[in-house]
Amino acid sequence: MSEHQTLLRYAQRLPELLEQLYRTPTDIGEWNGMLNRLVEATSSRSARLLVMDRQAATVHYSTKVNIDDDQHRRYVDHFVNLCPWRPELALKTPGRLYNTHHEFACKQDAFYQTEFFNDWARHLDIEHGLCGTVYTDDRYTVQLLVQRTGGQGAFPMSLTRQVNQLIPHVRQVLHLNRVMTMQQQESVSALAAAEKTFVPFLLVNGRGQVVYGSGRALELVDRSPVLRVEDGALRLMDSKAQLQLRKSLDVVLSGPQRSAEQVIVLAADALSPLRLVVEPLPLALAAGGLWQGDLLAAVYLQAAEEHLDIDPDLLGRLFNLTAAEARVAASLALGRDPAAIAGEATVSLHTVRTQLKAVMHKMRVGRQAELVARVLRSAAVRVS
Repeated sequence: MSEHQTLLRYAQRLPELLEQLYRTPTDIGEWNGMLNRLVEATSSRSARLLVMDRQAATVHYSTKVNIDDDQHRRYVDHFVNLCPWRPELALKTPGRLYNTHHEFACKQDAFYQTEFFNDWARHLDIEHGLCGTVYTDDRYTVQLLVQRTGGQGAFPMSLTRQVNQLIPHVRQVLHLNRVMTMQQQESVSALAAAEKTFVPFLLVNGRGQVVYGSGRALELVDRSPVLRVEDGALRLMDSKAQLQLRKSLDVVLSGPQRSAEQVIVLAADALSPLRLVVEPLPLALAAGGLWQGDLLAAVYLQAAEEHLDIDPDLLGRLFNLTAAEARVAASLALGRDPAAIAGEATVSLHTVRTQLKAVMHKMRVGRQAELVARVLRSAAVRVS
């Protein structure tokens, strides 16, 4: 194929190449398709993307096309650092690909004498390449390599220049993927930490759809006769309770002045009632962002059979409560009303109400539901 035909072929394939490239941030498997299209567009033999440490000495992740798995493993494990172009590549400006035939001090005759060629590349008929560092940050270096056989010949410099117009897109996509990965890791870690707060919870949008459920919350839903997740939405079996949930979501998610917690008691007359505490959550993105996420509410589930225990000593230290105040706060969070708390402690109802008022002042809450939610989210809660 002539140089003109090669350039024309590349220009024709570029739109689909870009389309595939910009699908990679949400699907890592698309990199393989992108490399395939790059090989076809440049009339090449093979290609690979290497995600390496900052010094480009160790490969953490790689994807490739038209290279046998065993041979690629040999390359990653050993031959990657024997490539005669690699020392010079480390000195070259990142952000573009370099032509091994025209832009390296190691010329073709010298390349044919190297261990890299004779013990690895020669058996794969790899003689020419485009290679370069396409992305770097404080932790990673990413390199892209495209190879040709001896029969295909060296890459023309005109094609090298054309391919380098693609590299800013590759760099931007890798940056986007890195940011998305970090955000995903933060989200997964935050949810894992949330699971350890001992309060089962569901994240629900304004339409009642469950966008996330902690493991214990989903277990409670599975075995509960009073609620379920149906077609992705939280459904309460009692019609009045379902209406209350609908109203609670409207209240806590309505407008900029969203309300505080709402409490729904399911099967209040049963031996094991279930309480739902519905609380608003902050927006995923601030107003003015390109995309504004759904308003979400956290629905905390408190079931009697969960056998929650609250350490009153730790609760007191967390919120600067006296021993009596901590017992009142813990008992209220476990579902007891002030009269029952007074009876258990053999004090007057007036005393309990005075202590409760002091607790709410110290915990900076205005409603009992807020107090309950704050206690249940604290480190003082244990599952026995």
